[in-house]
Amino acid sequence: MDGSPTVSGVDLGWSVTRHRSLLGLSAFSLALASVIFAPIGIWPVAFVCLVPWLLSVGGATLAPRVYFHSFVLGLVFFLINMAWLYEATGAGYAALAAYQALYFPLVACPLRHVVRRRRWPLAIALPLVWTGSEMLRAVVMSGFPWFFLSHSLHEVLTLIQVSDVVGAYGVTFMVASVNGALADLFFKAMASKKTARFKEGARKARHSLAFALGLLVFAALYGQVQLHRDTTSEGPRIAVIQGDYINSVYPELMRDHDRSSEAEKMTTYLSMLQAAAVEKPDLYLLPESPWIMFLNPEARDYNPFWRTSFSALQRHATQQNAIVVSGSATAIPTPDSLIAKEHRYNSATVFYPDAREPGRYDKSHLVYFGEAVPFRTGRLRFLYFWLNWLMPFSGANGDFEYSVFRGEAFRRFEMNTQSEQGKTFHFAIPICYEDVMPYVSREFVHGGSDKKRVDFLLNISNDGWFGRGFGNRRTQQWQHLAISVFRAVENRVGIARAVNTGMSGFIHPSGRVERVVSRDDSSAWPGECGFAVSPIHVDSRYTLYSRYGDWFGWGCALLWLLLFMDYWIVRARSRDD
Repeated sequence: MDGSPTVSGVDLGWSVTRHRSLLGLSAFSLALASVIFAPIGIWPVAFVCLVPWLLSVGGATLAPRVYFHSFVLGLVFFLINMAWLYEATGAGYAALAAYQALYFPLVACPLRHVVRRRRWPLAIALPLVWTGSEMLRAVVMSGFPWFFLSHSLHEVLTLIQVSDVVGAYGVTFMVASVNGALADLFFKAMASKKTARFKEGARKARHSLAFALGLLVFAALYGQVQLHRDTTSEGPRIAVIQGDYINSVYPELMRDHDRSSEAEKMTTYLSMLQAAAVEKPDLYLLPESPWIMFLNPEARDYNPFWRTSFSALQRHATQQNAIVVSGSATAIPTPDSLIAKEHRYNSATVFYPDAREPGRYDKSHLVYFGEAVPFRTGRLRFLYFWLNWLMPFSGANGDFEYSVFRGEAFRRFEMNTQSEQGKTFHFAIPICYEDVMPYVSREFVHGGSDKKRVDFLLNISNDGWFGRGFGNRRTQQWQHLAISVFRAVENRVGIARAVNTGMSGFIHPSGRVERVVSRDDSSAWPGECGFAVSPIHVDSRYTLYSRYGDWFGWGCALLWLLLFMDYWIVRARSRDD
């Protein structure tokens, strides 16, 4: 990457030469970006948080300094805002933060190129490359679509409705464009009025401001139209059941309550099921792994406690004439396999009132290292054993293979309501972080069909791996809920969430967070044992996003790649000259 002012193109009327100044600008952006996400959630700051960093990208006289400070900015941002991951895996936390930070200089390089050499307005250049980087962060190495600019607006319903066309990436594009327009205005103000550069900067600033405001106005008008459409109706009544059991590889972080036996956890959850039965729900939803149990017939018959667990959940479904959905584990013996003597899955088990054999969905999108160590098959299998040995979940000797296998299909399930005019509904069950992966929810809803396949989604998760946070403000749990909002809007489906440690509740197809498990009915609060019962809303719309997926995000990623190619071509030609 270039290092001289001449190769970097003409300046923008304002220059930054000192490390101290670049550090200050990066620190300013770091502070602003760290308050826009839940649970702090000062969302208006999202529209200005990147401006100080953009001033360093466009104004620095030496490019290598920009890339260095951009990486440091990204690294510190993720280390601070993703600190909850440390409680699950310290090494994984540091490695993921460093990997995510690489995207900052990779954004800065083509951005600096097109702004200084090609004279593009930042209001157009920034949203293209930033949105493209978010797209790749969501898919590369299994993907980690967290801390998108769009997620800061999860409560601003008017501005996020465009997600049903362009996904959460379109909202990011709009927010980034406003940041870029403000930076263009700054560079215009810094340029001398007596130079041609001022006239060019003034024209660029006007165009930038018009473009960014145009996006905002369009999003607001579209949002108001969508919010006032009469396309939703009440679906089945659902009871979401929430426990509060912290999991950790660091025992000192756990309280006595967290060390409850599996039998004690089962007793707690069954008592909440009985309490919720008073409100006569059509479906009961328990979290992912409420207690350790293998419920498939090949496994449960070998363990009396698992048989007891199975019988208790089936009995509740039969007695209440309702469906019970619970997270569980699955183990299928594979004695002839050279890979593993049994295939284990992270599953959701669906119990029916008529006591037929339960349905099951096996999780399709696995979290690397948390659920599956890579390279389990193939020529690099030796790496699998080494990586497995490094993981804290592999036992004292490092020889326990904890990895589960990927499910083979995105299954949907059918149910009927208990009322005399009982209706039939279809639902699917994204497990844990599957609800933050845009393509997974879309696959459940679309699945290659020409019509909407499911009426609503049930998300089960165990967020107990991420601690209680500072002052009991469990930041990961709040952020997880905020990201789920976009899956509801993108696909126009209601979502019911049952999450160990929270946040459990209901999301309207418009993205509005409805009733939650909380200390009272007026405010959400993670870390409660309890339940909430509410009808889930069903929306008749079959969105463009559900039909065509992440076309917008991939388009931005492609343009980002093309800008990188242009950068290298121009640089090579300048050396030849």
